[in-house]
Parts: sequence; structure tokens; C-alpha cells
Amino acid sequence: MQATTMDNTAQQKAPARRVTGFAYFMTPSGWAFLALATAAISILAFRERSVGLIFDQEAYINYFRSTDWHWLVQFYRNRESDMGFLISLITEELGWRSWVILLNAFGVTPEGGIRITVVLLNLIVMYALLQTRRPLIGLVLWLVIPYALATVGLFQIRQGFGLAIAMLFACRFNRPTLGMGLASFVHTTFAVPTAFLLTAGFFGEKKKARALVAVSVVAVVLASAARFLFATYGGRRIDEYTGYQENFTIKLLALLLFYTMASVMVLYSTWRSPDTARQNSLTRVSMMHVGLFVYLVVAFFVFPFAKGRVWYCVPLLLPFLAPEIKFKNAAVLVITFGVFVAVAADATKSYFEGVYHYFLMP
Repeated sequence: MQATTMDNTAQQKAPARRVTGFAYFMTPSGWAFLALATAAISILAFRERSVGLIFDQEAYINYFRSTDWHWLVQFYRNRESDMGFLISLITEELGWRSWVILLNAFGVTPEGGIRITVVLLNLIVMYALLQTRRPLIGLVLWLVIPYALATVGLFQIRQGFGLAIAMLFACRFNRPTLGMGLASFVHTTFAVPTAFLLTAGFFGEKKKARALVAVSVVAVVLASAARFLFATYGGRRIDEYTGYQENFTIKLLALLLFYTMASVMVLYSTWRSPDTARQNSLTRVSMMHVGLFVYLVVAFFVFPFAKGRVWYCVPLLLPFLAPEIKFKNAAVLVITFGVFVAVAADATKSYFEGVYHYFLMP
């Protein structure tokens, strides 16, 4: 009996060890990661960023020109109530404004500040991807997904900067709720996923099914209350997001469903994994990802305006979730393959629309 047990133990496969740190760059995958990352950062650091070439370039130049210590003092003096002031810290994106003030304090030009921010946020994203199970897959997804490097990593950089902070805390420090909360002060959009992370954390990882249901319920409530929230706290954001709901179609929801399947596969393949800090962080982010999709489905029927840029978060989280899927059986493999097919189709469509022109032009 004892011999049989020892034989069975010896025949068990040892768990695969993740190659981390500098050792990863000594592998072929690490070399490829380094080459792709270097090429992308070099383009962002040295290629021209004229107003006519880059969307939102002029808007960000104005951000840097208009945001200084005087703006911060006036922002505090114009508060109407303590509660209103606390809410305005998020709605006015004080974290982003503080970053701009910091760069201005060092005498950085608006154009230089934008370039520094773009390079830094992409470096942080790539560092966060290095913490995942398969960093190269995550990096390729970051480069290919139209809403990632080609959008928030290039010109909608407030959201990109917020995402970088959120995923740094989630992947490196296993503190996704704190990271997403800080990201909310950089871009208001991240307040929605922060609510889902708080809910998942409240129920704990030992009650995953209950936590997932709770996150979905909160998503339904938030989407249903979106009209009131935007009317009460939206402020200037209402005018900024006018027209964003026009492309909110069933086709977009179908695409987001494919993206969300990545988090479903992560939850399925790691449901009984040991409750380590890293695994708990991954579980919360996956539940949040599902919650985002539920929120968008309800918003589609109740208040399409609530889509805003919240929908960006669904594809933007894919580079951090897809590398964590464990291929336990053929079903997981097939569904994951379907996710990558959806990414390829979306990228192909975006290629012909010129989304990647900045990176492909001579």
C-alpha cells in the first residue's frame, strides 16, 4: 500500500514553475518580449506627435498649459460642500491634474510632458505584464488590441495612465482594489470597476460563487442608476461623452462577450486553486471583468449613455487576464481560441480603418 502511494506520487507531474525576473529575459520568449517592447517604446519616444497627426494632442497640450498651482488653489476655493469636494476629486480627475502640475513644476514643456507620460504609462503596463503567467502573450495583445497601445497607450492617455496604475497594483502588489481606486482619480471611468472590486473583496475569495453573483447585482444596480449618477455628478463629462453611445450596438456587445470569456475561463480554470495573494487578486479582477460586461448589457437597454469609455475596460483587461488561463481541458482551449479569433477579427477591421497607421507609417 505504501509502495503504491509512493509510485503514484512519483508519477505526478510537478507544477510548472514561472520564470520571473531577469531569468525571463534569458529565454526565447523573454527575448521576443524585449524586442517588441523596445520597438514600441522607441516609436512612442521619438516619433513625431503633431496636432494634426495625433488625436487629442491639442486637448492634452491645453491640459498642460492650463493646469498649474493657481488652478489647484481655485479648485479648492470653489468647493461648495465637503461631500461635493470629495466627489469632485474623482469627477475632476485630481490625480491626473496633480501629475500635470508635477511635470510643470520641473519646467517640462506641454509636448514633453505628454511624451513622458506616454512612455511612462506603457513602461508600467509592460512591467505589469511581466508579472503574468505568459508575459509575451499579454504584450502581443497589448500591441494588437485596437483600444490598447493604439488608443489609450498613444493619445487617450489619461485612461491609459489610470490603467497602468491599476494593473501595476493588481499584478505586482496584489492590491487590485487600491490600484483601481487610485486610477479613479486619474480617469473617472475607473470608479465603476472599483465598485465591483470592492464588492468582490467584501464577500471574500472563499465564497466565489456568492461574490460573483453580488458583483453582477451591483453591476445591474449601477447601470440602472447611471442616468441619475450622470445627471448629478457628471458635470462637464456629459458634454464630453455626447455621441459616445452612437456605436453602442449588438455587434459591440457580442465582441465584448468574447473578450469577457477570457475572465470566465480564468475563473473556471483556477476555481479550486490555493488562496494565495496572487490568486485572490486574479480572482477579483476576473470577477470585476464579468461585472463590467453585465453593467454594459444592462446599460445598453436602460441608459446607453452610461457606456462612455467604461466599455474600453473590457478589452483593455484582456492582456492581463488571457495569459493567466490554465488549459485544463479541450473546452477551455477551444473557448480561448475563440477569444483570440475575436481579437484577430477586431484587429483586422481596425487595420483597414487606419487605427495602427501611427506605428506602421515610414
